[in-house]
Amino acid sequence: MLSREKRRNQILQAAGGEFLAQGFSGTSMQGIAKVSGISRASLYTYFGNKKEVFQSVLKLLEGFICREAKRAVEALEPNAPLDARMVAAFEARQTTWLAFTKTQSPYTFELVQLRAESAAQLEKTAFEQLIETMLQDAKASGEFTPQPDAPPTQDLASMLVQTTSGILLFEGDAIAKKKQLLRVMIRSLLRGLQN
Repeated sequence: MLSREKRRNQILQAAGGEFLAQGFSGTSMQGIAKVSGISRASLYTYFGNKKEVFQSVLKLLEGFICREAKRAVEALEPNAPLDARMVAAFEARQTTWLAFTKTQSPYTFELVQLRAESAAQLEKTAFEQLIETMLQDAKASGEFTPQPDAPPTQDLASMLVQTTSGILLFEGDAIAKKKQLLRVMIRSLLRGLQN
């Protein structure tokens, strides 16, 4: 028998597929229960409503993305420059997100929009916190010395996450082109803010 946490994660994985296949508005608690192989009543013992399931799917995905980004950064040379570490983290995020949405769901834009609306109401994602920490550490070590009028670190992290999301979603299907734009944007932004 599965532990409650493992069963919950299975439900979230099934629900993620259902949201990609049906969109948020086309997904129902009954549909999530069906693809999860449980009754609707059982589903309600895990989640109160569809929005809660959706936010939990996002949180699970963000946690996975953050772990992959950390692995990518840790795989670099110990003294890799900040822009290389940032590019590694964002490329890992991009690769993980593209793998997750490999179905090229017609609902990806809708789901990302809902994710953005949810993020405004929720705490920072694990990935955004990782980026903020990387910037703070580089600032504390003197590796990154932003101009006096540069935005605060938390705002800079949010800007990086949001602008790279645009590249991820809207720059066509060529992954190589997306990676090139990602590198240029991150390096330009960091260099432009340096003293």
